[in-house]
Amino acid sequence: MSDSNAQLPHSEAPATAPATPASAAPTAPAAPVLQGPPAADPAGTNKDSRKMSMFLKISIVLLAALTLASISLLFIGDFEGKFERVFSTFALFAVFVLFTAFDTRRQQKSEWYAPVALVANAYILGVLLTVIWMTKYSYFSLLFEIFWKSVFVILVTRLVILCCQLLLNMGAKVSAVVNRFAFVTSAFAVLSGILFTAPVAIASFDLYIPGLYWKIATALLILTALGLSITLLLRWSAGSDEREAARAQQRQFANQMPYPAAPAQQPFPQAQAQPFPQAQQFPQAPPLQSAPAPQQAPNLLPWPTFADGRPLPMGPDGQPDFSVLG
Repeated sequence: MSDSNAQLPHSEAPATAPATPASAAPTAPAAPVLQGPPAADPAGTNKDSRKMSMFLKISIVLLAALTLASISLLFIGDFEGKFERVFSTFALFAVFVLFTAFDTRRQQKSEWYAPVALVANAYILGVLLTVIWMTKYSYFSLLFEIFWKSVFVILVTRLVILCCQLLLNMGAKVSAVVNRFAFVTSAFAVLSGILFTAPVAIASFDLYIPGLYWKIATALLILTALGLSITLLLRWSAGSDEREAARAQQRQFANQMPYPAAPAQQPFPQAQAQPFPQAQQFPQAPPLQSAPAPQQAPNLLPWPTFADGRPLPMGPDGQPDFSVLG
């Protein structure tokens, strides 16, 4: 057997490697899962809900207590005009509910608004229930008297709340001095509002109100106007200082910035006029050239002439031909 038929060990084809199982294949590292920000603690929401629910609870309890008081008056006393009084009570309850719903939404803007609005609504409800059930009966004027007194008390009380809100918000945005004046003015406004609306209920009991009472109420009203004027002036002064500081800052910023070069003004494109047909131009006549003046040789005799003035003919040499005279 020849050596050519022998196969060398190193010439053998390598055995096929076994297939790598899929499970053994290296896997790419998993991307890290991005975690969102932690969920906000609903404690603030629960706190606001507790505040709102507390406001509503107090309003409901107050409404129920005053309703029971009016019912007790209905059964204890002997009132005339029960229809007018019950109808006015229903209308007052509807107004109270509307104000409570409105104030519930407004209380989230300031911390002091909820208790002040609650006291104001309770005051309106108490005064007007007294007016409704303690006013003397009159067949023609009972309903009208209840109506105008209710409108007066509601308008004055809500205006006082609005005034307090404007003053306190104005003072909170400025200095402590303005805030102090705003608080004192708000207190004067509340006292003057009470002194001017309380007699509406006091008059239902046939009680005499002395003149000193009205003098004190008027004095408080004047002090309220004074405090309001001072607060507005202080707010205006603080606002003017802020505006002046803002203007100075803007001027300083403008001076620090380099002024850009003014862009070249480009002429506005003018409307191209429609070409009109030009009139036919005639060729200009060439300018007339004057004949050159004959140059006369110096000291030359004049050309000879015949007797009649005709010049003699010129000979071949350029001289006069005198042979014609012979």
